[in-house]
Amino acid sequence: MIKLKKRISGSQLLSLRFLLSVAILLAAATGLRPGVQALEEHYMKEPIAIRKALKDFDFLSLPSFRKGWDFIRKDNLKADLGTDEFLYLDFMATDIMKSPDHFVLFVTYYSDPREKIPHTPEVCSRQAGAIVRKMSTFTIDTPQLAPEYPYVKARLLILEKPERYSIVTYVFFVEGQFRYSREQARWVIATPGNRHVYFSKIEAATFCPIGGDLTAGTEQCKKLLREALAVLLKEHFPLTEQLKR
Repeated sequence: MIKLKKRISGSQLLSLRFLLSVAILLAAATGLRPGVQALEEHYMKEPIAIRKALKDFDFLSLPSFRKGWDFIRKDNLKADLGTDEFLYLDFMATDIMKSPDHFVLFVTYYSDPREKIPHTPEVCSRQAGAIVRKMSTFTIDTPQLAPEYPYVKARLLILEKPERYSIVTYVFFVEGQFRYSREQARWVIATPGNRHVYFSKIEAATFCPIGGDLTAGTEQCKKLLREALAVLLKEHFPLTEQLKR
């Protein structure tokens, strides 16, 4: 009888521990969902409007370029890009002896914390049939943006299409930070801290015939990117203090 009592007591003890564990887990599960939801609501970033619409970009502020053909109107871009804040302009180098002489400035602006940044030139160009011959990063000096941004790291693409190359330089500007890859930009968007979220892709591109001088076109694209960034940060993108909680 004594051994039986001990056996029963041990069983009761195990049952009591099991019931306590279940009760603790249930209590934790009950409070976990509201707690997570409260944290998500607290740290969830909110949209913020651009300070000045991209359609009002002052192309006269670019010292090395002037407007080329009339504004390139891409009415179907809004549906493709998922935003109505975009800029697609044709420019010519003010130095008419430069070759190539035509350049495109393409800028998009988003302010959605759920945005996954689907559009990058290397992805879209491959889908359109281009061959990526080169993809690298480069650094440009940006004294116009000093002291906050004395230099900027950006991405360079050389894309081969039938009978010509496309030279593309681009960079992301995400919540006041420059990033040169989609993964880096996503990380900034997902990181808590700021109250508001936005990102922009700034792209300068030109064309070059097969066998042409890629170096000259690359340097001109870098120059257009540098000069456009100075205008965009000064007049268009939200100020850093506007992002804070």
